[in-house]
This record gives sequence, structure tokens and C-alpha cells, in this order.
Amino acid sequence: MKTQLTTQDLSLLEGLRVKRLRQRFTKSLGLCALHLEGSDTLIVHCPEPWIVDRLLNDLDRLLKAIWIVAGIKYVSICYAEEEIYRAKTRSIRQRYLSQSGKGC
Repeated sequence: MKTQLTTQDLSLLEGLRVKRLRQRFTKSLGLCALHLEGSDTLIVHCPEPWIVDRLLNDLDRLLKAIWIVAGIKYVSICYAEEEIYRAKTRSIRQRYLSQSGKGC
């Protein structure tokens, strides 16, 4: 028997993935508004500049977690309605693979 997911089911799953991601980065993402744009971009709205600094300092770990936990391809970090940083989350994975010499 084939199971079909409704739009409501998919929306609920996306919300749970973002919630899990927020739990991994409680100190920095806990104060930010997170918004999924489509199904492939996470928009992080930071209320304070020090939060942006914290996220950028921990960028490698953040990008890896966004890809692994949420399966999201792109992340955009914003402050005061301006995009401060935008990146592909998988590029970090590719860097790790090329450094270790291992492939999939």
C-alpha cells in the first residue's frame, strides 16, 4: 500500500525539521526567526548583530547541520532586513569530502 503525503503533512515535517535545527543551535538560533522559502532555502532573521557574528563564527558547523538535519540546500542570514550572508549548505560537505579524500 502506497502512502501519500498531503501538503499539510509536508508542512508539518518541514516545521519539525526546523525545530530540530533550532534545538541544535539554541543559543544563537533560539532568538532568530526562521523561515523556509520554498523547500530549499532557510532564511534566518537575526534580531541582534552579535547573533550574526556568532552564526558566522560557527558557520561550518551550522551549514553542515542545516544540510544533515533539515535537508535544506541554501541558507540566508539576515539582519535589519538585509541579507548579510548566503551560501549553499552542500558546499561544506563537498569541502569535507575533498579534504578527507573520501567519497560517497
